[in-house]
Amino acid sequence: MVSFDPFTAVTAPGDWEDRPEWEAVPAFDPDGLPPRLIMFSAHPDDETLGAGGLLAIAADRGVEVTVVAATSDDPARLDELAEALAVLGLPDARVVPLHLPDGALKHHADTLHAAIARVLDAAPGPRLLLAPWPGDRHGDHRTLGREVARAAEERGETVLSYPVWLWQWGRPDDVPWQRLRAVELTPAQRRRKREALRSFTSQLRSPANPAGVLAEGFVQRAAEGREALILAERAALDEHFERLHREREDPWSVRSRWYERRKRALIAAVLPRERYGRAFEVGCSVGELTAVLAERCDALLAVDASAAAVETAARRVASFPQAVVERARVPRDWPEGPFDLVLVSEVAYYLAADEWRDAVDRCVASLAPGGEVVLCHWTGHADDFAQSGVEAHRVFRERSGLEVVVEHRDEGFLLEVLRRPEMLRRPEGPRRPEDSRPEATA
Repeated sequence: MVSFDPFTAVTAPGDWEDRPEWEAVPAFDPDGLPPRLIMFSAHPDDETLGAGGLLAIAADRGVEVTVVAATSDDPARLDELAEALAVLGLPDARVVPLHLPDGALKHHADTLHAAIARVLDAAPGPRLLLAPWPGDRHGDHRTLGREVARAAEERGETVLSYPVWLWQWGRPDDVPWQRLRAVELTPAQRRRKREALRSFTSQLRSPANPAGVLAEGFVQRAAEGREALILAERAALDEHFERLHREREDPWSVRSRWYERRKRALIAAVLPRERYGRAFEVGCSVGELTAVLAERCDALLAVDASAAAVETAARRVASFPQAVVERARVPRDWPEGPFDLVLVSEVAYYLAADEWRDAVDRCVASLAPGGEVVLCHWTGHADDFAQSGVEAHRVFRERSGLEVVVEHRDEGFLLEVLRRPEMLRRPEGPRRPEDSRPEATA
């Protein structure tokens, strides 16, 4: 996992321009621009860094432009944005500040999603939606890109993504080259983008402004390097996990790492029942835990958003006729119950707050009487988590109303089993001597 770093260039700017993959990248067709363009920006300057050239093209073609700035507490930064837009040729562009806190969008996903919905519903009709590429690994970019994509999907639309920090931290293998479209700029449009970037004086790093986060080489690459858009094909996380499973059959080494093998053994040990009827596993990955569950279930449905993961998991459980592996995204594709057992392991981190609440509700609704839920998540933190595992468990406990019947707190992970309170079963416990006595007869 790569952490966000505004100053360390993993790939030199010149190396990007010389990549042979560019030869196969089609050009973005500006003739297809609709009359309206809505640009979502995590921070005032992202839109210019990532797609300032496209904005200049839109200006030349008379396209109506709206820029939605998600984090915009500082009026000076909004002034810089207005100045940059004017330089690009868009003095009348509408700027919509959302005033959410910089660096913390993932903690305001509900508010952000509602604001995005209001913007989209206020401007119907043919339009082009652009948002930061969630793969940028900057938390704000990831959250905004994901929420715009979700809102667009709800309205039957798609989003073009523009990378910003990819050109700083990324490597060529991180680029979805087949979905890339190159934005070709005229010399005049290139010049306007270069000049517009100078408007963000509060962010430009220099001896006079050591607090700036935009290093000179990074800005120069944005001004002089290629500009590209990424076509939407699937949700950002789906794409990320698809690439991981496509490149490596076991991306998290779940078959070999002691952490993973021990965790599977503990999950098998804490299951209260020896046997379950119908079970559902969320996020099966390569199917190692699926195989463990299949031995204890009469019927098992396991799902994952990655097609490559589904193929691997299906091979893993091919010897279990009662196990079915399908591609699905939760909570949207939650299957119809009832289930005697639902297992959610190492998945909740990647769901936004509203998605996780929806998943909790669907999970509880799909439980059979006396049904049980197993939650198991790492207790550490990572840049691409929308929430921590500990927080996800807390929300599930409080929202579901289920009773915790097993709790295991480890230095590495949290494992819980919850059951419907209205259908509690008395533990079987050890048999007493009198249980073996024959019944009295009349």
